[in-house]
Amino acid sequence: MTDFRVDHHRLLLEAIIQPTSLTGYSNPQWELLLRLARRVKLLGYLAARLEKEELLDRVPVRAANLLRSALIQARKQQQSVGWELNRVMWALDDPDLPIIVLKGMAYLLQDLPNAAGRIFADLDLLVPKESLARIEASLLKKGWQHHALTDYDERYYREWSHEIPALVHPERGVEVDVHHTLSSPLGKLNIDPLLFREAAVKAKDTAVYVLSPEDMVLHCAVNLFQNNELADDLRHLLDFNEMLLFFSDQQSDFQQKLIGRANQLGLGNPLFYSLYFSRVLLRSPISVHLEKQLDQQPGWIARRAMHHCVPLALLPQHPDHPSRKTKCARVWLYWRSHWLRMPLYRLLPHLAYKFYLSVFPGKAKTLKQK
Repeated sequence: MTDFRVDHHRLLLEAIIQPTSLTGYSNPQWELLLRLARRVKLLGYLAARLEKEELLDRVPVRAANLLRSALIQARKQQQSVGWELNRVMWALDDPDLPIIVLKGMAYLLQDLPNAAGRIFADLDLLVPKESLARIEASLLKKGWQHHALTDYDERYYREWSHEIPALVHPERGVEVDVHHTLSSPLGKLNIDPLLFREAAVKAKDTAVYVLSPEDMVLHCAVNLFQNNELADDLRHLLDFNEMLLFFSDQQSDFQQKLIGRANQLGLGNPLFYSLYFSRVLLRSPISVHLEKQLDQQPGWIARRAMHHCVPLALLPQHPDHPSRKTKCARVWLYWRSHWLRMPLYRLLPHLAYKFYLSVFPGKAKTLKQK
């Protein structure tokens, strides 16, 4: 297998996989590591790992101070998003409305290991599509606002996206993303949100729900390899791997249940890639035979292309020596992500419009909503 992990990638991955190795890093290695970790939003994660292992006092003082600062920042963001959830529930004031919390805040509500030190600045919710208008109206009435959007972007969200435009309360600045499904309704995956809602479970000591363990891991895989463009997205792969290992420790048959659920929902491809790259990049102790049980798997050409391109996108570039190969890989994955989310007859006009605005950004001002 080709070794795509150049020196600065090895430096970061070794710190993630084996945090005890950090006590032996030289000052130049620490300087580079901190720059790389900041790029992929993992400073708080590394700080939490070192704090848990009681190693923060065994690394250089300047590095330890920066990591502690990142951990404080992560905890402050988590507190802010938690308060935003409290305010949203107050504004909706409907105990019969099923609100499912997604991603970072859901990990925190369930005390999952990947929540420690994790940076997230927005609140993601999944609600029934038929309740969208009522929820949006309630939040707007209580002071939340939409960002200014062009007419085109407004239409994009309302007709082609899996969420409505983000809502922000001016007093707090935390974005609230209200989803009615988990991926673009125009995309290659036909996801039925009702199946996820029916399996959701009550979050600890709250009135809200989170996805079931299997669905939480699958949503992470979908978000990574279906919804995102993968650039500097290593933390989402870490989320996937840590949740998979945590739930596997909790339930001896979890991995088989995960495979069965992926086959039921038709999510074999994103799960395949998440399992594969967890093993390749993070040295995850996942059986190489696990993804072979998936009903849907990418073909060998797609696998080879992803094998070479995904690490270049997920892992950060060297801050002083950007790579042309990395730029090409990220451009290809950018196109891939759009192709997965939109049919060609929508995608080509969409990208043409975005390119036009990148060349003539002033033209967008004439399209702002009245």
